[in-house]
Amino acid sequence: MRKFFLVEDDQAIREVVELVLSSENYEVESFSTVSDFTKRDFNTNPDLYIFDVMLPDGSGIDLCKEIKSDMQNKDIPIIIMSAHATLDQLWINCQPDDFIPKPFDIDTMLLKVKEIIESK
Repeated sequence: MRKFFLVEDDQAIREVVELVLSSENYEVESFSTVSDFTKRDFNTNPDLYIFDVMLPDGSGIDLCKEIKSDMQNKDIPIIIMSAHATLDQLWINCQPDDFIPKPFDIDTMLLKVKEIIESK
């Protein structure tokens, strides 16, 4: 089973994404803050990271840069979600593997997730 790490501060969005991905037989571990994410089990690497850009105690962009600079994690794909940024703006800062603009369509999100997972 593929495992995903989701960092999203909006509880409703986090729950919907978890529910949808779980229904597709993905295991989702979610975090509402950067602080919670930094306390995760570092012995487990996911198959995909999904980060919101604007978090209460940090930025998904910073998390993306951190993951991409870590030799052990640099090849794990990252999807960034944002209501305020574009892929072009994000690419300059962290080079995510894909981008989901908010609000998003569930089917489009699932398609992007499946495309990334199958390509890696």
